[in-house]
Amino acid sequence: MKTPEKKTSGIKSFSDLREKINTLFKQAQNKFLVFLFFLALSTLAWFIRALSDTYDAEIKYPVRYINLPPNKILSQPPPEKLMLTVRSDGYTILSTKLIFKPPLSYNVNAFSMYSLTMDSTSVYTLTRYARERLSAELNKKKKNIEIIDITPDTLFFNFSRVKKRKIPVSASIINPHAIYAQQHMLNGKIYTSPDSIVVTGPAAIVDTLRFIPTRSLRLKELSDTTEKKILIQKHPKLIYPLSKVKVIIPVDEFTESEFTVNLIQKNVPDSVLLKTFPKTVKIKYIVTLSNFEKVSSDMFKPYIDYNDIDIEMNSKATIKMDSLPPYIHSVHLTPGSAEFLIERKYVEDRNNRGNR
Repeated sequence: MKTPEKKTSGIKSFSDLREKINTLFKQAQNKFLVFLFFLALSTLAWFIRALSDTYDAEIKYPVRYINLPPNKILSQPPPEKLMLTVRSDGYTILSTKLIFKPPLSYNVNAFSMYSLTMDSTSVYTLTRYARERLSAELNKKKKNIEIIDITPDTLFFNFSRVKKRKIPVSASIINPHAIYAQQHMLNGKIYTSPDSIVVTGPAAIVDTLRFIPTRSLRLKELSDTTEKKILIQKHPKLIYPLSKVKVIIPVDEFTESEFTVNLIQKNVPDSVLLKTFPKTVKIKYIVTLSNFEKVSSDMFKPYIDYNDIDIEMNSKATIKMDSLPPYIHSVHLTPGSAEFLIERKYVEDRNNRGNR
């Protein structure tokens, strides 16, 4: 059996060992951190030294094509970016890869163009002829950089004949029948200002256009005439003189009114007497308040057409209505059809009566 003195001595020896291990671990950890610091420092120094050397690298660079042939437009544009193999120091190449690159101007008219078609609508040029010009432009922004190769080696340009044409503008309203407040309605037609614009683009596209739509416009609870500026729905291959138009939606409060007018008969032969039941028609309609005073009973001409009557099949004739002004809406006839009775007129033959 162990005595208390031996047990206490064993615990103290274990504590001393643990402290020595911790001390050694901390020393090793400190040495490792110092090692990492100097490793990072030497790596940075090497990296800075390496950036001063000259390298060849590939950089994808945006371009814009200028000085196109007159009266022609690109129908299938060439690539928006070219792969440039450049030679420069590491600093310049790295910064060129990392920062925003404004497009280089590719002067199409400055290089020889080779035709693929008889009418020269499809042509091509070799990009190697543009290296010096693009290098000079690139050096305005980045010094000591040289373009040694361009990919692709050939640029194809497909042109179309340019055409200008005046096209109507059409307002695009989402769910146009549900945009009005209660007891209000459209007072006329929705229109734009200007009502048409001159567009420029490939003749093959311009010739097919019936109208230029606006962006979709969402409206609701309109109780008065409303004007909104809205963007035009643009086509990527067309040029527009403006980006927005004004959309005008004329709105007014409406009311319901009615007239009772005589039923008219049309195309009745002289030998026939046509009797209709009833002889009058009640006409209900809706009109905006601003147009209310324009409406009179003389405008409503309900009729039945003798040529439409099928005597053997029907005893009623449909009542029709002559055309009305566009500001009269939702016309309802009561009744919608009329019963009829046809009688033959007995006309004495004057010749026979004269011979008696």
